[in-house]
Amino acid sequence: MLISDKIDMNESDFKVVSYKRKKSQLRSKNIVNNNILSNESYFNVDVSFKRIVDAKLEITATDLYDSLLASLREGIESLKHPKISNIICLGLGKIGECLIARYQLAAILSLSDLYNVKISAYDPVFTEKDKELLSKFEVNVLSENLEGKFHLSGHETVLFYLPHCPKQLTNNLLWANWGLNLAHCIIISNSFTNIIESNSSAHLVLNAYYISKIQPYVLELAIINSFKYYEIFNDTAIHVFPKLNYVCPDLWKDNPEPVYEIEA
Repeated sequence: MLISDKIDMNESDFKVVSYKRKKSQLRSKNIVNNNILSNESYFNVDVSFKRIVDAKLEITATDLYDSLLASLREGIESLKHPKISNIICLGLGKIGECLIARYQLAAILSLSDLYNVKISAYDPVFTEKDKELLSKFEVNVLSENLEGKFHLSGHETVLFYLPHCPKQLTNNLLWANWGLNLAHCIIISNSFTNIIESNSSAHLVLNAYYISKIQPYVLELAIINSFKYYEIFNDTAIHVFPKLNYVCPDLWKDNPEPVYEIEA
């Protein structure tokens, strides 16, 4: 599954970032460790609930959150349909076991409170306890894995939150709404610009065709990542599509459904 490619991390996998170091040094200090708790008996829902509540309080007091709000407001103001109707979150990971998932959920819960909208979420790795925990925050857990192919049928604007998800998932979302429907999508994900700059043209054709095709028409808004755990929000950006009426109609014609021979 594309969504489940995300790496799980525990508190022990992180080091607090000192911003006296250069960015290149910060990147070199990123810790990747696949060792996670596999026994659900260690996952206490009530304890995890409190940790996420505490994480919300911590997140909203940071410069990172201020930057997120400023960029999101700029993006929303550029749209013809600026009111967010709901939030769809994909690829959070194992919330009860993973610090990175906990803070990402805290961030999106804070946005849900701010805009007074509901959240729907899906990840094939969610356990029953993860689902119980999400229900305590009134998050609707989706039952079907659409692998990002959420087609918007109305005129409401939806915020899609895809934290550190594989590029193919975002590519699928773009394909599902290929055309003027993209004007109703706000996508918080890995930076489209960085995806294009860090991969060959041949790789992009196979794995990120729609990202590369739409990139010239995207308003990409950076989020200044000053959070103490640099890895959690690294490379995250907001993407909106405010000027699609000026796109040549030929762009929308060649839109085969993505098929991936090799996941990357």
